[in-house]
Amino acid sequence: MRNRFFFVFSLLVLLTVAIRAQAQDGSSPRAYPVQILAETFGFVQSDVDVKLETIFQGCAQRDCIRSVDAPVFNPVDSVDYLSDDDPLLSLAYRNRLRAYPTRFLDRHEIVNDEFDGVPVVVTYCPLCGSGLAFLRTLDGQTVEFGVSGLLHNNDLIMYDRASNSLWQQITGTAFAGPKRGAILQGLPVTISEWGDWKAAHPEAEVLDPPEKGIQYFPNPYGSYAQSERLMFPVKLQDARLHRKRVIYGIKVGQQAIAVDAQWLQSQGNWAYELDGKQYVAVLSGMGGDVTGVFHLEPKGGMLWVFAIDGKLHDSPKWNIVPKERGLPTFGE
Repeated sequence: MRNRFFFVFSLLVLLTVAIRAQAQDGSSPRAYPVQILAETFGFVQSDVDVKLETIFQGCAQRDCIRSVDAPVFNPVDSVDYLSDDDPLLSLAYRNRLRAYPTRFLDRHEIVNDEFDGVPVVVTYCPLCGSGLAFLRTLDGQTVEFGVSGLLHNNDLIMYDRASNSLWQQITGTAFAGPKRGAILQGLPVTISEWGDWKAAHPEAEVLDPPEKGIQYFPNPYGSYAQSERLMFPVKLQDARLHRKRVIYGIKVGQQAIAVDAQWLQSQGNWAYELDGKQYVAVLSGMGGDVTGVFHLEPKGGMLWVFAIDGKLHDSPKWNIVPKERGLPTFGE
């Protein structure tokens, strides 16, 4: 099956998604006693596909932000630790639907999970708001991912604990180490608010607070999401939009497209062609901000959010995962 992938970005800390920042604020990187790239991973320029000076260290050591490696989930009706306006990432796979609140992902960034025995990883970078999920099987081996403590273009750099390769979170591509050049298979992720999501999906599961000793509220990044400030430098600059402007990213095969959320909201939906196939981007009724991308083909196929009966559901009020339809299986 052609690799179709719906990126979810969120930097407005609402029911929205945002593209990574495209400029820098000139702040100086901090110094740490351990140089993670050189001393922990042992990489030099010839080992890495990007310039070393574009990689920045964000904390004192590898795994300074602890991934969630044994996640626990609760049924929707038992959750009392979220507010209705809490944002969350949602992943549907193998006839399961799970929610990962961003208040937990702000503190952990990576969740190594399984869906009916199939290993997946849910990732989130608070600095650029990118929420993505991938299968985490490499060459037939299940691997865990962790937070390297490094960033490139203000985005999380993950590492896999089997080979110690470094992976750019926003692309799912390894750029250093034994897996250099490998690309993870993406899974479609949506974003919503807890109040809307729990009403639409009473049968689903929600990530439990991963560590009881951590205070998950308030947001540790404060007003960063609303400001012009960037934490680390980035390579590209584009002054056409605000740095934290909401953008939807869609990738089909090797082609990608960015959609301005404000424009899409004014349109309701938008039909377009990508890689020789017809698609339509549709706003759902869940707050008007969750977007589904439907691939128009006679027998349906996999869509970024959900393909239902192979038919075009072109109403902006279409509700993602209607209860009477059940949950399709992705990634097969």
